Amino acid sequence: MPLPFSEYTAQFFWSFKRMDNTNYNFEVLEALYLAKKQHNNSSHFNKPIIITFISMIECMLYDFTIRIKTHTRDHIPNIAQSVINYFKRLGGTDKLDILIQRIKSQNLLRAPAGDTIYDDLEHLRQIRNRTHIQNRYNLLDRDEHRVFIDSEVKLAEKCFERVCEILSNVYPRWYRQPLSMVDFPRPWL
Repeated sequence: MPLPFSEYTAQFFWSFKRMDNTNYNFEVLEALYLAKKQHNNSSHFNKPIIITFISMIECMLYDFTIRIKTHTRDHIPNIAQSVINYFKRLGGTDKLDILIQRIKSQNLLRAPAGDTIYDDLEHLRQIRNRTHIQNRYNLLDRDEHRVFIDSEVKLAEKCFERVCEILSNVYPRWYRQPLSMVDFPRPWL
């Protein structure tokens, strides 16, 4: 039986309000996946699913960088003082492209050589930015039904799960024990 998603977010979130909002958005995802299944896995649900996943990843990475930046007395496991100093020198940002660059520069998602997680996040960021139907910046395909496809949903699921796993189990809040990803809730299955 899967654990509630809130068990995972309680592992790492610094701001309880951001955590509450992320938990709410996971409930939205659960409803979207249920509706998608009830409609024979219609691709019409892909756009809101992908946008929600990427928005949640953005919030989690933002919260994590704020946690590092405002670090004072609490111990953040598996983070060198040089990484803390790096984030303290930087201005704050909630822009996903900058968050990805900063996380990548310190390899905080623990990507081994050849891993594509940072490129995948950047690709998903571009897809998320297609929420603007007019496509002013000509991102990706001109036809949205060719952008919000099932394989991109799968990529968003994979990246979301990876970010949750790293934040929960590599950088947990104090006194938290690792949570098995076997018990991670996956409404997409």
